[in-house]
Amino acid sequence: MARTQRRRSATATSDAPAASGEPSRRRRDNLPRPAAAVAQPASSIPRPSAAPRRRRNPLAALGRFEPRWIADIVSELKKVTWPSWDETRHLTIVVSIVATVVGVSLGLIDLGFGWVIEKLLF
Repeated sequence: MARTQRRRSATATSDAPAASGEPSRRRRDNLPRPAAAVAQPASSIPRPSAAPRRRRNPLAALGRFEPRWIADIVSELKKVTWPSWDETRHLTIVVSIVATVVGVSLGLIDLGFGWVIEKLLF
């Protein structure tokens, strides 16, 4: 659809100058050209001062390649509402109890099925 709109707008602008007698080709506005550079003698070219050069860090370029996702993770972790110490302790105890109960029950079911299979087949 965008292509069709561009074509329509292009034909609408190209038809208008042709109807008014101007050439149908679109002209670029004439912009002033920059003045020609005048050659300067070598003595007038400013030289850098003799200040001591700073040593560059060869690993500084790696700082630019830090992935953006690390900063996103840090910003998201700042938004998290962390549980208090009491909530953490309480929920840890609940998870431990549930895991123990499920483990024991699955173990008993496994022993029961093993006993049934042993009595039926052997």
